[in-house]
Amino acid sequence: MKAMYKRSMLIEQERRLQIIPSWIDDESLYSWCCRWHLHTLNRTRTTGVALFGVPSAAKVWHAPNPFGWFDRVTMGLLGAPSSILKHRTVAGSYLSLAQQIDRQRVQLGQIPPAYLFSAKSGVGASLRYCETCASQHFLEHGVAIWRITHQLPGAGVCIEHCRPLVECMEGRQIWASPHSTIGREIRMVSSNELQLMVAVAKVARKIFENAPLDVNALRGSARKVLCEAYGALDAKRLDPERVERDWRCSILYQWCARSISVAKAFPRLWLTDVIRGRRSERNPMRWAFAIAYFCEQSWTSIDGFFTDATVPHSNQISLWADMGGIPHEILRAFTTATNLKQAAAELGVTAPTVRRWVCTHPEIFLITQHWKFRR
Repeated sequence: MKAMYKRSMLIEQERRLQIIPSWIDDESLYSWCCRWHLHTLNRTRTTGVALFGVPSAAKVWHAPNPFGWFDRVTMGLLGAPSSILKHRTVAGSYLSLAQQIDRQRVQLGQIPPAYLFSAKSGVGASLRYCETCASQHFLEHGVAIWRITHQLPGAGVCIEHCRPLVECMEGRQIWASPHSTIGREIRMVSSNELQLMVAVAKVARKIFENAPLDVNALRGSARKVLCEAYGALDAKRLDPERVERDWRCSILYQWCARSISVAKAFPRLWLTDVIRGRRSERNPMRWAFAIAYFCEQSWTSIDGFFTDATVPHSNQISLWADMGGIPHEILRAFTTATNLKQAAAELGVTAPTVRRWVCTHPEIFLITQHWKFRR
């Protein structure tokens, strides 16, 4: 028995990596694996087995798995598996928006990271890098890296250098560094388009870097933005067709139509479906484009949106904080009506809803003094 135990311990020690480079800046896990592969001069499948115990690990570049094996062979020197998953893989963006139970199961290794983004996102699985960043890293470290911020859902521009990323079209499984794969720069046709894609990248990074986000709060903030922009009482009274027409006239939509599978990434009526909880509200790319679109229309700012998302919102008239913010048609209905039922009928809401508004908004209470009913 002792001999068998010593033999198993010897095998386990042989599996541990002899070379464990440190992280470089914000490089992704895949980037680290590519550097390790370059040092060892292994074959692709041999590297996959050494790092993850499976020969096809390079195929799943966004979040190679299993992490348990990787943690054992690196002896935990690169950090805890949950930290690597959150900060060094694309799964971090999905973890920020995932349900708590799914987040815990992934971090505990009970389900693979790919479970979080198995739903169709509309974006091809391609690696991206910035020419300027790659050149700088090559000068400083002797090797170019894949920065995790360039791989985030929706990112098409380097925020630091304000230039389009190079998208690599390599289809086979491979451990490759930037400049060693076939790629092309993502096309931007105007400076406005470039600036808006910078906004998308900033939102994508904010989602990735944040602690777990409350999707209901994000949806409430988006609901407020759209309802105020279109003068609607609540999300139910938004005109989905009008919202969709305006989205299709935007600069961001033009980029999407030219660069990605827009029908898959942003199906018809997707904006109103998201705020009503009907479709993929946990998709980080859709949130990145939605918030950037709100900025394009000058309805909000990135920081303003996320700050507002921390404040609880009602689905109804409490969207307007003061008298000056309440739409004119609502004030007119309360002023011209003689009782609660008339106001409710004119606004297309129920009488209990109107009663609640009157009871919770002092401004509305004052303009309904002439009503003939007990408030």
